[in-house]
Amino acid sequence: MKKVVKSRLVATHKDKVLVLKKVDKPLRYTLPGGVKKRKETEEETLIREVGEEVKLKLSAGQFQFYLSHLKKGKEGAVVKNYYLVHLEAKPIKVKEKHKFAAASWMPWKEALPFMDKSDRMAVRSYFKSFKRKAKNKNNGHQVSSRLAM
Repeated sequence: MKKVVKSRLVATHKDKVLVLKKVDKPLRYTLPGGVKKRKETEEETLIREVGEEVKLKLSAGQFQFYLSHLKKGKEGAVVKNYYLVHLEAKPIKVKEKHKFAAASWMPWKEALPFMDKSDRMAVRSYFKSFKRKAKNKNNGHQVSSRLAM
């Protein structure tokens, strides 16, 4: 079974997420990142791919691992590793203009309907857990039963 490993960046600023608008129609957004080369680590893949796609230079230690998503199919398996980074919402230019029309900071809820299933899951999961943590801080030391497990 063939296995493809991808690294994706969930770049956030408050309630916004950095998305790349794909050139083709219909409207589709994706997170920056791409496929791991043979002798790369997942982190090296993320740094290389983000640098190739947009004018954003990441360095090791600037981002942290968030989650992995495994999708099995007839052709093989795809593993997407998601990494988090918090950035200022400054304009970011696209380098691969044949693939992406624009890089935008969008409210995460507006971007979700136009993302693929695993990217949507990673973004939603992050922002939902972020809101839960903020809510629990405001309520004193109460921790929801889901988080306490």
